Amino acid sequence: MKRLSPSSRASGFSLFEIIVVMSIMVLIIGIGYASFSDMTSEDPFEKPTQSLAQMSKYALNTAVIQHRGMLIGFDKTGFGVVGTSAEGMSNYALPPDMKMLIKHWGDTDWQKAEGQVWHFGEQGVCDFVTVRFEMKDGNSHEVKFHPLTGGITE
Repeated sequence: MKRLSPSSRASGFSLFEIIVVMSIMVLIIGIGYASFSDMTSEDPFEKPTQSLAQMSKYALNTAVIQHRGMLIGFDKTGFGVVGTSAEGMSNYALPPDMKMLIKHWGDTDWQKAEGQVWHFGEQGVCDFVTVRFEMKDGNSHEVKFHPLTGGITE
């Protein structure tokens, strides 16, 4: 029977070496996750901005298809498409620490959104508006909407 000499043994890693490497990898992944987790904090303006954009496209498309004008109405709690029962389009409630201001085409100053309406014509054109969302801490976000598409302009 032939014995293997220490130099001719198959080389490989011991269980201890594998555990040490795996521990280091877990540590690096944990530090990386902790570093990037606070970067994914949600933007407070994203949800109201996207909701208003979806409602504006819905109102514009509905106005064209049904050959009648549509409105998005604003009140102190939020906004919604007037006269619709479509799910998610009839009302959006703003967070309690947020308020809205609106500027129609030709306005020089911001106006409270409460009581304002945004018109969508059956010809596929809507009012050119800019909406400003403001938080109580002073942060704000302005969104301009295109009069032909009802979508957000950059």
